[in-house]
Amino acid sequence: METTSAGVLTTDLFQRQQQSPGVNRAHALQQTMNWLIDQGTFVDTKSGKPVFSYAHPIFWAPFALIGDGSSNTAAR
Repeated sequence: METTSAGVLTTDLFQRQQQSPGVNRAHALQQTMNWLIDQGTFVDTKSGKPVFSYAHPIFWAPFALIGDGSSNTAAR
């Protein structure tokens, strides 16, 4: 898996969960995947220019929740 997009996806997912505690994990993951499709872009750090979009499923489709995804609290 391409690691830069994985970092972008997980960072955005955790930020969404922190900013909106009432949103369940499944919905937060769905929002993050939609954001990657619509706006996610890899930017070249040297030139600062966009290189490609993260819209292709290879960047977001491998991610899935294990469990019911209904809570932001950790399992005990």
